[in-house]
Amino acid sequence: MVISSMSNSAILKKIINLDLKKNFYNYGIDKLINQKTYKIPQLSKPGDTSLRAGGEAFEPECPDLTRLYSIIRMRKILTVLEFGSGYSTKIIGEALKKNNQDYSKKISLIRRKNPFHLYSLESEKKYANKVIKSCKEAGLKNYVTVKLVQAEQTSFNNLICGKYKKIPSVCPDLIYIDGPMPMSYHNSKKQYLDMNNSDITNITCDLLLIEPILLPGTIVIIDGMTNNSRFNRRNLQRKWLSHEDLKNDYTILILDEPPLGVHHKNQLSFQNE
Repeated sequence: MVISSMSNSAILKKIINLDLKKNFYNYGIDKLINQKTYKIPQLSKPGDTSLRAGGEAFEPECPDLTRLYSIIRMRKILTVLEFGSGYSTKIIGEALKKNNQDYSKKISLIRRKNPFHLYSLESEKKYANKVIKSCKEAGLKNYVTVKLVQAEQTSFNNLICGKYKKIPSVCPDLIYIDGPMPMSYHNSKKQYLDMNNSDITNITCDLLLIEPILLPGTIVIIDGMTNNSRFNRRNLQRKWLSHEDLKNDYTILILDEPPLGVHHKNQLSFQNE
């Protein structure tokens, strides 16, 4: 079997250099979020995130949503695990739906139980219901599963952090991290330190817990939360490539290890062709 020679470093470089404004219109993101012009989000004020927690969702951010959609289409992503739902959930679902239309007949040799599907975790019932309704109206029922899951403050290697109490048993090739938020940690007031304080940056460990089951080539996008991104990168045990973009407020990682068995090689061949 011949696997494309595209290296993970080349893939990372290609993602970093995406023409997001061009893709925003070419992929029809403008129509998907009902926003005619490509806008760069304004810098939020200190405390905005915590003050608006539990209230109305932030406006859709064109660069982040376009980046997500572009990566899913470019890399022919099969399974997405999303920590924290929102506008991104619909965008991911739309991209996976398009992948299904284009590639469903080309993956017979790939081990994937439910291909072209998003599993999105949300700890706030209000947001979960809103996202479920939005995806259903968009005809994405077969491509998106939103799970309402309690979040909790915990520790990883005796270090304070948060996580979801339970996650779906899936093996994603793309992970998008934008939650849970400390306001959702039901047990935080009983802990050594209460993370539900606007002065404390959010730290999560879901990625660290599932790292052993991930396949080489897995892509992780962390939306904002730079301190959390650095915490995760310090504690990951396997070989990862990473790029931290402070200006655009995101971090991307790729699991950079040799391919595994024949089914995994089939997946890489498909995604790299």
